[in-house]
Amino acid sequence: MGRELRRKQAKKSGQSLERVETKKDNQIKKYIINIISLLGVFVIIYLLSALFVTKELDWFSKKEKETNVNVVANTILASEAFKQKESSYYVYFYDYDEDEKDGDITTLVNSNLVDKTYKVNTKSAMNANYVSDSSNKEAKTIDELKVVNHTLIKVTDGIITEYYEGEEITNKLS
Repeated sequence: MGRELRRKQAKKSGQSLERVETKKDNQIKKYIINIISLLGVFVIIYLLSALFVTKELDWFSKKEKETNVNVVANTILASEAFKQKESSYYVYFYDYDEDEKDGDITTLVNSNLVDKTYKVNTKSAMNANYVSDSSNKEAKTIDELKVVNHTLIKVTDGIITEYYEGEEITNKLS
């Protein structure tokens, strides 16, 4: 139907053409307002749950967040102990958190060893397969390796050539 025909039809039925177009515009406006209102309700629900339920947002806290970053140089996983590029190097197994309290052995290891030293965190879940209450000093492969906290091994060409635990490390490096 053309525009002129619609105007004539509206005139015959006693309606105004402007009123029909205004109804369509009002429907579109209502639709847009409903969508915006619905999005607003979702945003309010998210903010309330993030603030009070999950504590994802912490706007009311006056505390400054502490960042306790403990970065240890030359950190590797225990499974990589035999896979380093140097032909001769040391691997030192210890608990990083415990070492912050008592770092005497680690200080000795860091200052007295000439060869490259890699460090393994015995507290890490990724290294749990290699940490035990009893050690295996005769280990030749990574599958046989079992260490206790504060263990120093020297690896030469993929084979353990030296193995020290606890006070043995202090005796060797002193």
